Amino acid sequence: MAVEAIDGTDATIKRGGELGRKNTVVVKASKPSQDMRFDMPAVGVKTVQIMHDVGASVLAVEAGKTVVFDREEMVTLADRNGIAIIAMEWEQE
Repeated sequence: MAVEAIDGTDATIKRGGELGRKNTVVVKASKPSQDMRFDMPAVGVKTVQIMHDVGASVLAVEAGKTVVFDREEMVTLADRNGIAIIAMEWEQE
C-alpha cells in the first residue's frame, strides 16, 4: 500500500507497484477536507502509462470529482494494456 505524499501521484504509483505488482490497484479520490477549488484529483495518459510500467491492473477514480486529461487517449492506452478504469461514488465522513 502506498499513500500519496508531496512527491505526487507518479511516485506513489511506482511505490505501490513495487509492492503489489500485477495486483496493484490505483485509487484517486479527494480527502474529506480537500478544497476542490484548488486541488482536485486528476488522472491522464501519464497515469495509465506509469500503471502499465509497474504492472497495475485497475484505476478507480472518484466519480464527479476527478479531472480526466486526454480521456480518449487515456482509455485507448488502458484498453491496449489491459487496465480497467472504473468510476466510483462513495461517502466520506
